Amino acid sequence: MQKAWKIGLEMTAAVVCAGLLQGALAQGAFRTTGGFPTSTRPAPTATVPGGVPLVLKSAPEPKKAKSPIYKVSVGTQNASTVDWWQGVVEFETAAEWIDELEFTFYAYVEDPKQGKKLFRAMVTYVNIPKGRHVADCFLHPHSVQRFGAPKATAVIVKINGAVVAQKSSIQQGGGSWWEGFSPIDGVLLNRGQTPFALVDYDLHPTIKPVVPAVR
Repeated sequence: MQKAWKIGLEMTAAVVCAGLLQGALAQGAFRTTGGFPTSTRPAPTATVPGGVPLVLKSAPEPKKAKSPIYKVSVGTQNASTVDWWQGVVEFETAAEWIDELEFTFYAYVEDPKQGKKLFRAMVTYVNIPKGRHVADCFLHPHSVQRFGAPKATAVIVKINGAVVAQKSSIQQGGGSWWEGFSPIDGVLLNRGQTPFALVDYDLHPTIKPVVPAVR
């Protein structure tokens, strides 16, 4: 009698499991790959506090900037005769505070000798209050002399890995043109990698330091 009761419970459990699996398959929650079910439901998107977090005014807008001169007690420094290339992005945030904003800057250059290249700079800003802000990227004067000034720029902004805004200097028909290139890192610089790091320090978002991985 006890054995028959146990068999009945096992059959009931099997029927319930089969019903749940069939319902999931009917709703498209799984697909079969190599005999194993794999979830096809989209990954959850990042939740942004306060709705739309920011508005980008434009893609990085080109400017020329002279190297700042710092006065020291010894030595001398001559005024710079070459220009940095500076890409400036204005943006406005709606949330009271945003923990981190991940910016990816792109600058496309084209030179008869050097060819076509796409430079990329990635920087994370922290503790961004509600209001208007300015972010920027730079090309060293030697890079400008070698490759020329950028012919196109773009910027992508993410929160927790989710894209929340993007802008391109190519207004029509450009699409995500930067995806057609293999970007080069280390040439396009963020403000903290330049002599401008201490200029108008309080007027720019705080850059999150890159902490080396512990080996």
